[in-house]
Amino acid sequence: MSLIGVSMLEMRQMIEQACLPDHCEVSCADGENLTIRLGQGSSPDDCLTVAVVPIANLNNCRDLVNLVSRVKAQRDAPPGARKANA
Repeated sequence: MSLIGVSMLEMRQMIEQACLPDHCEVSCADGENLTIRLGQGSSPDDCLTVAVVPIANLNNCRDLVNLVSRVKAQRDAPPGARKANA
C-alpha cells in the first residue's frame, strides 16, 4: 500500500465516494492493482471497467483525484475512444 496509513478499504471508499452520484465498484484481487467499474447513475449496467491500476502509483490524495478524473473522462468518451487502462 503506497498511501501511508490508508487501508485498502479506506482507499476503495475514497474512490467510490469521489464518483458519487454515479455507480462505482473498486476491487483489488491481487493486492497490487485496482479494478474500477464506473457507470452513470445508480445502475451497474453498461459500466466502464478499468483494470490494472497499480496501487504503487497512488501516493497521495492528488493521485486519487487524478485517477477518478481520468476514469470519468474515459467513461464519458465515445465508446470507440475508450482506453482499457487509466
